[in-house]
Amino acid sequence: MVLFSNFERIVLKVGSALIAPDGKGCSPHKLFPIAQFIIECRSRGIEVVLVSSGSVAAGRQYFPKSNCNSIPMKKAMAAAGQSDMISTWDRLFDFPTCQILLTHGDLQDPERYQSVSSTIDKALSHGILPIVNENDTITTDELKVGDNDNLAAIVSAAVNADGLVLCTDVDGLYTGNPRIDKNAKLIPLVE
Repeated sequence: MVLFSNFERIVLKVGSALIAPDGKGCSPHKLFPIAQFIIECRSRGIEVVLVSSGSVAAGRQYFPKSNCNSIPMKKAMAAAGQSDMISTWDRLFDFPTCQILLTHGDLQDPERYQSVSSTIDKALSHGILPIVNENDTITTDELKVGDNDNLAAIVSAAVNADGLVLCTDVDGLYTGNPRIDKNAKLIPLVE
């Protein structure tokens, strides 16, 4: 916690591999330590905005595996999984949460961007934990934010966060994708 001692607000992004690691729905066991971190931050006066991936992974359990690759099926999995994911997070806290689903358009249009910022500010000022995700059920490939790392970075800027923490199954920031680039090197510090 010393690292965040001067921070007033952070954005914490949690990846799909931590939310629903085995494709059988959300894993409260894996999310519990992350929830404890959020609770600890809040007890120290640090506001947290949670960007949570995983709606498609969480919803996969409700659909036959043979059809999981089509775009309409992924959108249906996202719709089913979003409620599972939010309810899992909600059960881990004894304070209120709110769900904020965003699209590329929400982040590109200045008026909507400001609306996102003010909505999150207002939720935080009332002790509510905002849980943000891309609205995968209506987003098209051309209008996707990208991945939720990008979404978390944009949300960090929108809410004037002091820091961004990415919780993932990757060891850190690399020069390339370490899963496909054997020459990718870990970058231990970004100045």
